[in-house]
Amino acid sequence: MSGVVVGDVMDRDHAVSALVRRVSVGGLVISLLGFTLTRFTVTLTLDGDPLRFVVAGLLPLTLGLGLSAFGIALAIGSVGREYARTTAVWTVVGAGAMLVLVVLTIVGAGIDQMGQMGGVTPGAYLSNFLIGGAIGGALTGLYAAENRKQRIALRQQTDRLAVLNRSLRDRVLNAVLAIDGQMSVVADRDDPQLYQQVASTVRDQADTIQRTVEDVKYLARSTADAQKHLDAIDLTQALEEAIASVEAEYPDVEIEVTDRPDGEIAVWGNVMLERAIEHVLARAADDEATTRVRIAVESTARTARLRVTDDGEGLSPAQRRILEGGASGEYDDPSVGFGLNVVRLVTDTLDGNITCAETNGETTVEVEAPRADTDTRPGQASGTDVRAYGVPTTDLGIAVGAAILAGIAMGLVGQATSGVVPIIGALYGNTNALVGWVTHEFHSVVFGLVFAGILATVPEGYAEDWRWCLATGLGWAFTLWLVASGIVMPLWLELVGIPAVVPSLSPWGLLSHLVWGLTLSVLYMGGTMVLDRRGLAKSG
Repeated sequence: MSGVVVGDVMDRDHAVSALVRRVSVGGLVISLLGFTLTRFTVTLTLDGDPLRFVVAGLLPLTLGLGLSAFGIALAIGSVGREYARTTAVWTVVGAGAMLVLVVLTIVGAGIDQMGQMGGVTPGAYLSNFLIGGAIGGALTGLYAAENRKQRIALRQQTDRLAVLNRSLRDRVLNAVLAIDGQMSVVADRDDPQLYQQVASTVRDQADTIQRTVEDVKYLARSTADAQKHLDAIDLTQALEEAIASVEAEYPDVEIEVTDRPDGEIAVWGNVMLERAIEHVLARAADDEATTRVRIAVESTARTARLRVTDDGEGLSPAQRRILEGGASGEYDDPSVGFGLNVVRLVTDTLDGNITCAETNGETTVEVEAPRADTDTRPGQASGTDVRAYGVPTTDLGIAVGAAILAGIAMGLVGQATSGVVPIIGALYGNTNALVGWVTHEFHSVVFGLVFAGILATVPEGYAEDWRWCLATGLGWAFTLWLVASGIVMPLWLELVGIPAVVPSLSPWGLLSHLVWGLTLSVLYMGGTMVLDRRGLAKSG
């Protein structure tokens, strides 16, 4: 019974931490900006011209709401915070640049002349121009973020090739030369003891070649390809094996594990994770001034941290650059050591992080790697944020499509029972039915994306259970009826000058919301199941 309780507590902690780590502030900034700009969009035409109604009102409104929905998708999607931040900065820059142009135009032409153009108010010009600038900035930001992502991928691949070249050139070649030298020593001598020493040396060098070839198999892969072949491994076991290897090579250095959680700590990795830990320990033990190495392991719901502290002379600037930033051009520096390059590459593959600190005559190297949760697998995120989690892009597409269809079903039920669709448009300044449908679909898409984000915060076993998915959809729909429709919407109507009763909880509204939740859940489940089956078919 206690095991069940502990498991439930861990699941709740996982859900809370997952919710926090998935929300990207950059995406929320874009969403808020897009929504704010639509509040100044004039969706009615003064003279009844349909063309002006579409071009000057409805189209900018749709674009602004679309930008807001895009921000929500970016906030909960599987992109790095740096990726979302770059896009958000460019979106704000685009809107700001357009604002400057509008101000300069007004100063040059005069506000009165601007207000007389086309029967559309200056507020419409301002909001439409700013929406256009924000969208242009968002597109530029996406390009900049993707470009940065590609540069990082190319840099990592270049680093891998350089390390691979050094591995083959130095380690293998040196081992071959050592074997050749030993064989030449015993070529003309008949000394059994010497033969035994040479055999031991040859065996050690052969092991070096074998390990190097094994390392090359992993280093030759690109970062993206290497991430596809990661498995859940026990960090504790990898640490113990690395300690045993380093202790055998440096028997005079005391290596002590001062803090470590009980039980298995599952992280993403492969045999190279043990190699990386071994290189971190060897770097500390290889320092002539080092007498003691302390190791501490910390584990949270999302990451595991390995902290290695030694009392040696510390890291050189070149070593620190490689560990913390993966600096290029240091591969042939003998003072750096081959192993630190491997540590950096392995950490990049795991979407991990390395920090270095020197305090009170001691040097600490901390390696952070994501826990082996199936929804946090390295390589799902864009950018370089090592803790990027969220809804995969394909699932976001499914959520948007399901939300649009669910919005249609809800709108038909709501319009047939209470004629609510034009009232939704009134929230944005116009009771036109077309405006009502556009804004209603916007609400549906936003809340549908939030639904996908909610499912992404729970353990995979729950997220893949159709009963849990259905219950979540209906529960989310009930919450929206109670809060959004019952309280927020009437208060919003009061703010725009339309009398409303607070709270406004009609049974017909509940029915239409439950239809929305049911349709959304079924379509989202069906879409993800089809996608998963296609993925299994391709992999099979």
